Amino acid sequence: MSDLQNSKSFRHFARHLFVVGRVNIERNRAKADVDSHLQRMRKSIIRMNLSYSDIDKLRKKIDNLIEWERKYAKFFKPEDKETQSLKSQINSLEQELKNEREEKMSIISEDNEKISQLAESLNNIKSQMKHLHLEKAKRQQRLTALDKKIREKVDVHGYYHS
Repeated sequence: MSDLQNSKSFRHFARHLFVVGRVNIERNRAKADVDSHLQRMRKSIIRMNLSYSDIDKLRKKIDNLIEWERKYAKFFKPEDKETQSLKSQINSLEQELKNEREEKMSIISEDNEKISQLAESLNNIKSQMKHLHLEKAKRQQRLTALDKKIREKVDVHGYYHS
């Protein structure tokens, strides 16, 4: 396993542990709150000064406790077949995506290499064309100079009229 995967797994575990711990603390706090309220209500019953607001408060605290119990139970619920199926489907899709990315990067790399080779070939052709163009210009200059020399030395009128 790579360090990146270990790091991701550790972060996921730590985050999960933190969330479970927080929910457990809140669950215990709600349970203690209900217990203390029940103790106060018992004392109120003994003194005969129990009110309806005490019962309403108790109902709210019990609802809060139930909510935290529900959240806590989610963490320890065994996975069902559908959840496992969806997780495996997600994993296979992630793997496909990873393979597609790697294939795309490989194609891009090959294309960049081909483009680089073509650019280099084009630059070589350009430099050869410049060289040939310069050679042609030099040859044309020499031919013009030679033609001029020949015309100066040869009297065309005298050569053809004699």
